[in-house]
Amino acid sequence: MDATQWDERYRASAGGVWATQPPAVVREIAAALAPGAAIDVATGDGRTAVWLAERGWRCTGVDFSEAGLALAAARPGGDAVTWVHADVHEWEPAAPIDLVVSCYLHLADSAAAVARIAEWVAPGGTLLVIGHDVENIAAGGHGPSDPAILYTPELLRGALDDRFRVERCERIVRTSADAELRDGHAAAAIDTLLHAVRVR
Repeated sequence: MDATQWDERYRASAGGVWATQPPAVVREIAAALAPGAAIDVATGDGRTAVWLAERGWRCTGVDFSEAGLALAAARPGGDAVTWVHADVHEWEPAAPIDLVVSCYLHLADSAAAVARIAEWVAPGGTLLVIGHDVENIAAGGHGPSDPAILYTPELLRGALDDRFRVERCERIVRTSADAELRDGHAAAAIDTLLHAVRVR
């Protein structure tokens, strides 16, 4: 989907597309980190960025959908986030970042996109990426059905160089209790998680 299609989807939604909370594993990992500067890549309607800001992070939410960002800014707590209308292929921060998060960003060049946002991470900082795994198609979970844009642990691990220490890179099962969509979903879904720390 391009920016125009996402704008239409957000405008048609009642208060937002995604669940009000970030994925459980994102909350778990980020909650253990000392707050600093954070970027939520492809923030959508802002759930992860607002959650981080509420916990003391100086957070920037970046997305190419103006309609999504309008919903994000209107969220309770949305005024604590800096919202940026930009394409992940072109935009970059002015300084290295302590935490870069990407939830469900699926592109034709996903590995290159992950490698690009990894460059934004400061030494000692954290990169956290989660998205639909290719096995999610057979499992019947919500999400894209094109395997070319879906993740695998091998794809995400291969996007990093030796400046990063991989803490976790694995398939995880997201249950209906950890909804991705605002109205939930009936079945479990399979995601790929990458949690890495830049060591130099």
